[in-house]
Amino acid sequence: MKKYKQILYHSNRLSTVKKCLISLISVNLFLVVLFQGLLISTDVLPLNKKIGIKASVPQYWPTNGWRTSQPEIQGMSSAKLQELHAYIRDADLPLDSVIVVRNGYIVYEDYPNSPRYREHTLHILHSVTKSFTSALTGIAIQEGYIGSVHDTVLSYFPNRTIANVDAWKQNMTLEHLLNMMAGMEWDEWTYPYSDPRNDLNQMVNSGDCIQFMLDRNMTAPPGSVWLYNTGASHLLAGIIRQTTGKTPLQYGFEVLFTPLGITDVQWTSDSQGLNFGGSELRLKPRDMAKFGFLYLNNGTWDGQQIVPEAWVSQSRESAVIPWSGTGYGYLWWKSQSLGTFEARGLYNQWIIVNPENDLVIIFTATDIYGHIPIVYLVRDFIISAIGVFPLDDAVFPWEMTLTLSFIIGVPSTVIIIVMVRKKKRVNKN
Repeated sequence: MKKYKQILYHSNRLSTVKKCLISLISVNLFLVVLFQGLLISTDVLPLNKKIGIKASVPQYWPTNGWRTSQPEIQGMSSAKLQELHAYIRDADLPLDSVIVVRNGYIVYEDYPNSPRYREHTLHILHSVTKSFTSALTGIAIQEGYIGSVHDTVLSYFPNRTIANVDAWKQNMTLEHLLNMMAGMEWDEWTYPYSDPRNDLNQMVNSGDCIQFMLDRNMTAPPGSVWLYNTGASHLLAGIIRQTTGKTPLQYGFEVLFTPLGITDVQWTSDSQGLNFGGSELRLKPRDMAKFGFLYLNNGTWDGQQIVPEAWVSQSRESAVIPWSGTGYGYLWWKSQSLGTFEARGLYNQWIIVNPENDLVIIFTATDIYGHIPIVYLVRDFIISAIGVFPLDDAVFPWEMTLTLSFIIGVPSTVIIIVMVRKKKRVNKN
């Protein structure tokens, strides 16, 4: 009889263990299905219908630094971005940095030319500088220092004796400078920038860059011909100093760089101490992205209107079409095929803004020979990474699901067993 009771006792213990295991497995399976089911209604879904890609206000402002995110969480394919990573190296592209920001989060960041260029390395922007000069011009108008874009250029230099003044030059306005339609005699493309015959080289070495530009001959009525002219942007820098009493760098820190949390800036000056309005600004790539994000958000930053919204809107428009598929206006470029507007600089420096897809893309490079196919990289790797992806693996990996279900499932199972055993004891009594 005693032996029988021992067998029955051990049998009940085994039965209890089995019940525990069955309960544990059941609870975990239920939690696995629940976690995955909450996130996935089908195997593959467009992200914008699932978690909402576009928001009217960013979730945060990167004043104190950018946040990073898994690409899939922002609706982009990690695999496609890794293809970009591989292509850059396989093609040996002379890129110094690549940053992709989606929905306000860095989803891809690469420094192929490391350790020469890293996250905290300042990079020369070349003509990307022009778009910053444009922004400062718009802010100066908003603050009342400059009247309007329709003011004549000569009206801001009343104390200078200017050569070759005619009706065309008298009618030249700030907007003509912003749209590269000043009508001045100018050639910075026929000869290298290092060649004394290059007009930009002559301006830099003239001893007074502003006077050099004001004295130029006119070859066409302002507004009639598009001609790329870095010197025209330097005239805008001169007008900023003439009206605010500050250099573009000083004024920039006050109204642009500091509000965005940009602290490390270098901007080379001419012989008169005026920062070059058309080039020579140096920033970190992440700070370049802040400027693009500012324009993506219509000039607002953390509740403050930094650049007038109307100015940003005008910068997105094409005042002129220099060649098929490419627009220009207010010192910004426009790409019809990509649906983007860009700040572009020599040797492939780019700030690319794509409002439709909530994208800001940064490229810096030392591409002396122009080998980098920027449009191809943006279209076939970055924009193509947007759309659909398997949410089950991307947003909530199975490993995480199982871990969470185990963490929650084990205590839940124990609680259930304890409650059942208590109930049995109550029933026996």
